[in-house]
Amino acid sequence: METDTLAKVIILSCAILAVWTSTVRAQSGDAGMNYTARAVVTGSDERNRPLGFRLCFEDVLIKSSGDPSILDDNRVEALASNAGQLVAEFSYRDRLEGIPKHDDQGTYDRPFFFTCRFDPNKIDDVLRLLGRKPWLGSRPRLAMLLVVRGRKDDAILTSDGAFDADMREALANGASRYGMAVSLPSAKTLQSIGMTAQTASNASEGKLARIAVLSDGDVPLFGFLDWSDSLGWTATWNLDVAGQHHHWTVAGVNYDEAFRNALRGAAKVLSGNGEP
Repeated sequence: METDTLAKVIILSCAILAVWTSTVRAQSGDAGMNYTARAVVTGSDERNRPLGFRLCFEDVLIKSSGDPSILDDNRVEALASNAGQLVAEFSYRDRLEGIPKHDDQGTYDRPFFFTCRFDPNKIDDVLRLLGRKPWLGSRPRLAMLLVVRGRKDDAILTSDGAFDADMREALANGASRYGMAVSLPSAKTLQSIGMTAQTASNASEGKLARIAVLSDGDVPLFGFLDWSDSLGWTATWNLDVAGQHHHWTVAGVNYDEAFRNALRGAAKVLSGNGEP
């Protein structure tokens, strides 16, 4: 009888442990993305691996803290030189996968995606050393309303329109890089509320909030991306959080950097690390 009871206790304990372990794994798996970064390096040997470690380390510092200004700390450079010691695992994927190899590029100078998963505890220790803290908990999903002007016809970037799929890809890459979720309104959503590139500048806070809801977003990020032949792209961003208005701009960049600038600025505000 005692043996049967003991066996039941052991079985029940194992079941409870299994459920708890699976829950922890699920939670840490989600949070783990904030400690994972990807860079592009040349070759899959050790030659450019330290560079890959450094690039991924810098992105992970921003991604895990939400504070892009962390890279301004003079101590980051020294820490980055030993970033490989903070990596739990890394992998390579051929960026030209499916394209036949040719000449020396086939083995030596071929570009690879280099992905690093850092040890969360070690990165958290680095953040504390640099006077920062991890950005924990769920992160708000941004709903971006972006008016693109000065190149061809003015238009709003949508999730499903024919206008500039390359911009959508650049935005998605930036969101992944900084651990942010971003949605774009559909063309149907904009049509349903009468929003056009010409009327967007007069959009009320209520209308922006409505767009965010209809786009499965939490916080509207409103911006203009203006093209100039002499300067390139100029981006202007506006974010309202908890009754506070935040405004920032960047000029003379390509649109990839314009999106990265938007996401870094939003992350800094939403993580409580100050103004963009």
